[in-house]
Amino acid sequence: MAALTAALLWATAFVAPAAVKPASELLLVTGRYSLFGLCGLYVLIRSRKQLKLMPLRRILFGLYIGFVGYFVFYICVSYSATAGSGFITAVVVGASPITIALAGNFAEKRMSWSQLIAPVVLILAGINLLSVTDFVQGRSEDAGNSILGIALALGAMLTWSYFVVRNAQSQRTWETKPDPTIWAALVAMGAGGASMVLLPYAIASTPEETFSPYPLFKIITWCVFLGVIGSWWGTYIWVKAAQGIPVPLVGPLLATETIFGAILSLPVEQRTPTWTEIAGALCILAGISVYMVFDVRNVRSKEALSAPDESDADAVPATTRASR
Repeated sequence: MAALTAALLWATAFVAPAAVKPASELLLVTGRYSLFGLCGLYVLIRSRKQLKLMPLRRILFGLYIGFVGYFVFYICVSYSATAGSGFITAVVVGASPITIALAGNFAEKRMSWSQLIAPVVLILAGINLLSVTDFVQGRSEDAGNSILGIALALGAMLTWSYFVVRNAQSQRTWETKPDPTIWAALVAMGAGGASMVLLPYAIASTPEETFSPYPLFKIITWCVFLGVIGSWWGTYIWVKAAQGIPVPLVGPLLATETIFGAILSLPVEQRTPTWTEIAGALCILAGISVYMVFDVRNVRSKEALSAPDESDADAVPATTRASR
């Protein structure tokens, strides 16, 4: 139940860009991660003794990876959701396990390339169906925005994949692993630092009607919810829940974030999905499912060959260890 709660909290990020209108996407992103960064700063202040023992190069890498994997990622998500649809954005970004697997396979072969063919073909077919929705519905004037939305969603998917792969690869090469809480705080500060710098510009460039009582209350509420409850607390309860989750269930539970995000977006957009959107979403979900079947099968094969005293954490699929 806790794992599903975390996935639901993360899924609200796909809904927020449309829900906070007339506030700008940039104000939502900078407001969210400014608060998230303050949470990280609080942890770093309390852990300053341990932080002093960490090499400067590693600290800078943590800040950098937080900027890319959180701030840039959510910039892409926010503008994608408003240019196109939160439904489509959630579905496309949900395909990130496949791009993570493709990138990770070059550095550390996790599965045979032949096993990745079917998931990739299904996902490409799904993205193609999503991109032609407006043409099929006779709304060619909206097609440009839809294609832009999908392009930004693909950018978010690639950005998140880069974050996961680089973060995992770097930590595997370090002789001493950083404390997970301190590392999470550094990542939060990476996103928060950029947000705090850009927050004045985001406020100045936001439409004036945003600052009337109800829209202002709405944007503040969403920023607090996403920055503190969604990002910080959601990650905390996921980490706690994941300790007791069987390995085969980790991937499917994380995939529910995509499903929740797609479903929650539709009431906000006041519409039902088109048949081409449903077909595209099903293709992408099928691709993710096929990949997870292969991934879990490979993990079990490695478990059978590994030493009996190997920790369970090492068996968790690499693509499911990160959260946003």
